[in-house]
Amino acid sequence: MTLQQVSAKKGKSVAENLIIMAMIGLLMATFIYYFFKQEAHLSRVGFDSVANTFSARVTGIHAQWFMDNKPRWVIIKETTTVNGASDTNRIEVNKAGWIDVALANGTSNQNECRKIWQQVLTTPMVYMKQPISAVSVNIKTNTATQQKNRSCQYSLPSGEYFEYQPSNGKVSRIKVRE
Repeated sequence: MTLQQVSAKKGKSVAENLIIMAMIGLLMATFIYYFFKQEAHLSRVGFDSVANTFSARVTGIHAQWFMDNKPRWVIIKETTTVNGASDTNRIEVNKAGWIDVALANGTSNQNECRKIWQQVLTTPMVYMKQPISAVSVNIKTNTATQQKNRSCQYSLPSGEYFEYQPSNGKVSRIKVRE
C-alpha cells in the first residue's frame, strides 16, 4: 500500500466512526426523551400498585377477622423470606372488622393514618424516593347528629393520592389533585 492509500483508509475509518458516534448519540437522546416523557405515567402506575396492595391487605385482614370470630384485635403471623424468621403483628380493628386505630384509645390524632399504613403494609412511607404523606380527613355527613365520616388520604408530592375509609374498609382508586 502506498502512503496515499493508507491516508485515505484512515480518513475513511475516522468518518465512519464519527457517523457511528452520531447515530449512537441520536439513539440515546431519543431514549432519554421518551423515558422522561413517560416518567409521570410510570410513577402513577407504580403508586396504583401500592394502592392495590394496600387494598388487598385490608381485605385479607378483614377476612382473618371473620375467621377468628370477630375479635377486637387480629393477629397476623408473617414469615420473612430472608432468614425465615416469624413476626407477629397485632392489628387493631373496629366493630365492623376494618383496620382502625382511632378506636383503641377513644381519641383521634394526626398519626392514626400513619399507624394504619404501618399496620397494613409494614413498610416506610416512601415511594420511589418520594415521601408519602398521610392525612386524616373528617367530613360531616349529618349536620343534625354531628356524625363524621373519617378517611385517611395517602398522597405523593406530585398530587396522586388514594383514600382509605376505616368505617367500611373501602380503598379508592388513584386520584390526581388538580
